[in-house]
Amino acid sequence: MTSAAIARCLAAEGPEAMTLAEVICQLVVKGAELGELEEYEIPDRDAIAAGVVDPPRLKRRGFRREWLERLGVAIELEAISALSADKIVERLLQPRS
Repeated sequence: MTSAAIARCLAAEGPEAMTLAEVICQLVVKGAELGELEEYEIPDRDAIAAGVVDPPRLKRRGFRREWLERLGVAIELEAISALSADKIVERLLQPRS
């Protein structure tokens, strides 16, 4: 449901889509500054292409899954229409109580 709401909002274009895109960008930038990006691993594609049987995994950082859930709620509550991108990001980066 959450990813579908985000995709629908972005696909609809318009001011809400622009706000959502800005929120996503700001979350990645500010999340990186705060050390809040989620760590994950991916297989080394170069090693796979070279025929390595058990390729090493590369560590990466990215968008937190909990932010996706909270963005979905923000869309459902129409906060995307009512608040600025800065305010939404500020609220999403606050710990949940």
